[in-house]
Amino acid sequence: MILRCRPEFVEEIWGDESLGKLYGVDGEIGEVWLCSGHPERKTMILDDKGERFGWEDILKIWKFDRFPFLIKHIKTKEWLSVQVHPDDDAAKKIGEPWGKPEMWYFVKGGTLVNGLKKGALEKLKNGDRQWDSLLNFANVKSGEGMFINPGTVHAIGPEIELYEFQMTSDVTYRFYDWNRGRKTHFDEAMACAKEITAEPFVFNKLETSHFKVELLNNVTFADPKSVYLSLNSVFGNKNFKVPTAYISNDGGDFLSNGMTFKMTLP
Repeated sequence: MILRCRPEFVEEIWGDESLGKLYGVDGEIGEVWLCSGHPERKTMILDDKGERFGWEDILKIWKFDRFPFLIKHIKTKEWLSVQVHPDDDAAKKIGEPWGKPEMWYFVKGGTLVNGLKKGALEKLKNGDRQWDSLLNFANVKSGEGMFINPGTVHAIGPEIELYEFQMTSDVTYRFYDWNRGRKTHFDEAMACAKEITAEPFVFNKLETSHFKVELLNNVTFADPKSVYLSLNSVFGNKNFKVPTAYISNDGGDFLSNGMTFKMTLP
């Protein structure tokens, strides 16, 4: 059975009205949660007749207490916070099933924060807050990917658009928020942060210990226990010409025209 996810829309102070307009929604939308079984923000699941399908039934099929994959569409007009995510061990200490590894596919590139410079953690411990001298900045291009290991300090920059593929977690510790007045989590961030960076690469496939993502073209059959992100799909005799996520429980016929991402367990 193939099931369609109805997206959830999240307004952010760094959001971009044009992202919402793509989906026919008003507001400064920063994130579109295309597929999410997160307890605090679940996408509605529909079959090919438009009938709702329960998340509890999906979890029984996949044999998880929480659906593992979360896919977002993100577009920015300002910097996101300088932040870091916990690894599996740190996440489990606060009751999460896993950490927050994530992969980005860039629809539109730009400048972002990519890790701490060597020696930055010691400087931060000693009170240094000159962020421009502590952070690595990198330029990324459309069509590139990046894998953000937990512990990598990062921030998406202005005018960037991307698809994010991650384990289902929303644990984020802000180091710095560009003096916008939002809460930061310095001690928690320091406990998770490592002096590591991510390497941009031309994306076709990524395999990690948590998930696998690959780029396909013109899909006509969905494999079991997979999630697909299609930019132009036909489902239930309807054409969806915006990014749409589908959950394939046991496989079946599925029509996605052009660029399609497939996310599976490793």
